[in-house]
Amino acid sequence: MSFSEKNKFFDINKFPQDWGIIVLPISMSRIANAQSPQECINALEHFLHKIVVNKVGANFIYSEGLYMNFEKEAYETKNRFAQNAVSHMGGVRKLVAKNFRKFQIDSAFHFDSWFQMYLSHNDFFSTFRAIKDFYESDEDFQKQVARDAQEQGKELTPQQINFYLEEHTFVYLLLNRQLTLQNDFVNGREQWILLAYPGRPPRGQVYLFQKDPLHINSASNPYKGQYDLVEQKFIDYHNVDLDTF
Repeated sequence: MSFSEKNKFFDINKFPQDWGIIVLPISMSRIANAQSPQECINALEHFLHKIVVNKVGANFIYSEGLYMNFEKEAYETKNRFAQNAVSHMGGVRKLVAKNFRKFQIDSAFHFDSWFQMYLSHNDFFSTFRAIKDFYESDEDFQKQVARDAQEQGKELTPQQINFYLEEHTFVYLLLNRQLTLQNDFVNGREQWILLAYPGRPPRGQVYLFQKDPLHINSASNPYKGQYDLVEQKFIDYHNVDLDTF
């Protein structure tokens, strides 16, 4: 797989033979459609032929906590999102059991709330504050986030900015292996982490990786980017030209 040209992306042929985790962040706005239990199982089936050695787990992370940034909606959405997450987890587990011959190891599947992710880092909120400070001091970062909001039809309110920056901070830490992931099968032995999500990544997220304000990009992980489940291509963040992306 060659990354000699900017914005040229390819599928992954085979995963490394080391232990690894595929992380599927579940958006609460897509949980019943593009990220339904069946769509998630379809995505995992697509990855099966890429596994060389049976050392791969799958972690589902529900983003319900991100929506608490919108204070007026928090009370109304909490119960609904919690119910949706529990129902989605049950749906995935049923499909895994139904397709046991394909997936075989139930303990390879783990499910987390967004709030659990705060506890997976030794000081998430200090790190989040540092990313916010970087955003406030970097006009290009602000422009990329504004472009994301425009493309998504979102008003760039302080709450929306917090939503974006918290999401970007999480991914920045995750792919640089700064978070402790729970998976009974992998059991802390992961040497690689692959983020898998339908669609292109946000520009602001790519920009954060490229600038690396916390100087953590030296952490070992061959997949510093996002696997686009729609195009079935891996988008290497360091191979993105944001001017033409």
